[in-house]
Amino acid sequence: MIPGESDREMTRRRPNSSPAAALEDDDLLGEILLRLPPQPSSLPRASLTCRRWRRLLRDPGFLRRFRAHHRSRGTPPLIGFFTREEKGISFVPTLGPPDRVPPELFRLQTTGRAEKCRIVCCRDGLVLLVNVHPGQVLVWDPVTGDQRRLPLPLAFRNIAKIYNGMVLRSAAAAAGDGDRFQFQIVLVRCIKGRHARAIRCVYSSDIGAWGDIIQISTPLLRTLSMVKSGALVGRSLYWPLYGNSAAILEFDLHRQNLAVIPLHLDGGMPCWTWIMSAEGGGLGLVSVLGHIAELWKKETDSDGVAAWRRTKTVDLYNLLPIGSRNILGIDFAEENNMLILGTADRIGISIFTVHIQSMQCRKLPVNIKGVPYFFQPFASVYTAGTGVGAEHAGAELLHNR
Repeated sequence: MIPGESDREMTRRRPNSSPAAALEDDDLLGEILLRLPPQPSSLPRASLTCRRWRRLLRDPGFLRRFRAHHRSRGTPPLIGFFTREEKGISFVPTLGPPDRVPPELFRLQTTGRAEKCRIVCCRDGLVLLVNVHPGQVLVWDPVTGDQRRLPLPLAFRNIAKIYNGMVLRSAAAAAGDGDRFQFQIVLVRCIKGRHARAIRCVYSSDIGAWGDIIQISTPLLRTLSMVKSGALVGRSLYWPLYGNSAAILEFDLHRQNLAVIPLHLDGGMPCWTWIMSAEGGGLGLVSVLGHIAELWKKETDSDGVAAWRRTKTVDLYNLLPIGSRNILGIDFAEENNMLILGTADRIGISIFTVHIQSMQCRKLPVNIKGVPYFFQPFASVYTAGTGVGAEHAGAELLHNR
């Protein structure tokens, strides 16, 4: 015993309190393994360490917690994107070996005509599609294989009308508690013309039914259409509206009401504009015009007057490879806060991601012939032991070259 050291302090220094001994505790080891990176190869690689680790990593409860942990931290990787082909919905992986997810694992066959099936949204590891069968909406978890088919509300069954929406995993399911397949669907539609209005309808898996149709009328909507993906900022959903002017459609999840926000930017709003969470919080925009990307933030002054302030201007020529002069704004991966850009050459289109905060640019290991008409980036935590071919998923990844 060291002079002056109490019995309590000596107990803390006993060998059974060493880090090595602490790892013999399954609960503590599970907490450590929970913090492995969310890349698809992480758990298969770690499971090769020993039988004990393999047992812990294959436990369904651990897998649910692992996915929920990284979803809650906003760290699910962009593992690919979904597009539509003649035979159905196709998945294009965007990670290199050994993290590349085999595309056949996430292929979806539709029963309706493929050209009428539309991917509306990918969020929280879920995919929202409409008209997979005439008049139906499908919520699909590609990682677990869970599916739920629902009849579309009557106001949204006219496939000739453009509408949008979003799927959100419930708070309990996102935290890994209770039923992992609890969700909410929000469908929104703008009707142009003399009696211009916006309508919305919400489905909750908790009650298993669609709610009432809610609508608002405003002349602002007479010439506006919604064609871009929406975003979740705070407790509201937002969609950009385009036409003779510009605006944003807002749906407040807490108050369950709709609002149309006029949008006035210096120089107008380019067609490649997406809504995002601004740095430091609040509503923001990212736009691409030619080779210039601009970031905007909505701010309110001391008199309560709201205005948009340009916070950053980026010359994409300085980020993309030399010779990339024909820049295409493809999409915005809102969960990952990344712009998805394309550059065209004789071979096809190369795809790049640009992280908004760090401005780090990465070329994805894919090359496509043309920009897909429907393109939805998909971020999720794909783990071994789940989904199609569950027990072999890890081996497939580690041997995938």
